[in-house]
Amino acid sequence: MARPQRPAETTPSVPAKLRHDFPLADHTGILLHKAGLLIEQQVDAALGAAGFRLRDFLVLAALSGEAELSQQDLSQVINLDPTTVVALIDDLERAGHVERRRNPADRRRYILGITEAGRAALAETQLVAEEAERAFFARLPEGNRGQLHEMLSVLLVDRWPNSVCV
Repeated sequence: MARPQRPAETTPSVPAKLRHDFPLADHTGILLHKAGLLIEQQVDAALGAAGFRLRDFLVLAALSGEAELSQQDLSQVINLDPTTVVALIDDLERAGHVERRRNPADRRRYILGITEAGRAALAETQLVAEEAERAFFARLPEGNRGQLHEMLSVLLVDRWPNSVCV
């Protein structure tokens, strides 16, 4: 006997409010965590459809600035286990997107750098990631998005590796 099918869930055109008797939603940290997971999934899906991986984008974006990051720093920045970061850098190095240079101050450590090919890949992925991010935050008025960004920056200011702080 066939099971009855559940109706497909649809996204309401007007955002629904959470139930008042759902105490988990009373925790700002839980809401922030849930939002982070959802945006990660959406950006990853958008990048995947374009033939890229979120992890690759995170590495290339982190290395595209002026900060000199070691593999350990990068592990902290993108919240991945150091062993996973080594394998990820190996992949990106083989693809010609990233290079390792010995740290002159500590020959046991590497400083990571983005190559021109890596910058080209980042430029392509940046557009995809920004569009996914825009879609995710579309429910918020523009001013609120800026406020959220500033508040998160304040919360995270001393929780980054020293190499990305001034």
